[in-house]
Amino acid sequence: MITPDDLLLERYFRDSLNSEEIKQFENRKRDPKFLEQFVLEKQLFESLNEKSWNYASNIDQTIICEYQELFESADIKKLKSTLNMISSEKATKNFNWRPFFYAAAAVVIVILSISGFNNESSSPEDIYISYFDKSELTYSIVRSGNTEPFLNKITELFLNGEYELAIPLIEETISNNENDIPVLYIMKGVSLTEMGSYEDASIVYDKLIASDYLDAQKGYWYKALLHLKKGDVEKALLIFNKIKNENLYNSDKSAEIIELMEN
Repeated sequence: MITPDDLLLERYFRDSLNSEEIKQFENRKRDPKFLEQFVLEKQLFESLNEKSWNYASNIDQTIICEYQELFESADIKKLKSTLNMISSEKATKNFNWRPFFYAAAAVVIVILSISGFNNESSSPEDIYISYFDKSELTYSIVRSGNTEPFLNKITELFLNGEYELAIPLIEETISNNENDIPVLYIMKGVSLTEMGSYEDASIVYDKLIASDYLDAQKGYWYKALLHLKKGDVEKALLIFNKIKNENLYNSDKSAEIIELMEN
């Protein structure tokens, strides 16, 4: 389950915290459990630095096959068995097993990334998955006073894909919250999109686009992603080209997607 702490750490390592998030991060560091998670993920992040990812992007098919054979080898199966044993004993022994988990996760991430980098063609669904980031939405929500627990609950439901439960809370918050209307509209639209209610999601985005909010133009980006999710390439390209030509929100990413889809 993705937690607000997970997202906070992710944005920290991306160097994309805003001023409010920096304060939140410093406060959370007082929590020993959060600090432990931070140290472990910092080790993982540093072990998979930019040079490592650049190397992965240039690995050829022969090396990929070697990795596949490695994962099917007897030694790896033995390691898996050992990790399972360690995990089962962690409740009775004073053993720090979490670094093993993070190391295993790092290996899996590298293998998956290698496979992704060597995929020659991308379907609309692949592009949608690559460019769709739910976490960036939830971090733009203003949390203060009595609204914080309620907004945290919406965030938790949304990030964990419990859209049917999230939508009523989002709608209630839209009625009572003057600060976060654009992002809440987008969260509702995304929820409907993920549920397959494309027409309803499109209506939500159109309302945002027609509004006078500063973030109204974000509606174009998410509506274009909706068409990608549907597999309607023609409509998606129309919107991505509009975003690119008018220098709207995510114009650079739109240009990338246009290039991917037209190749």
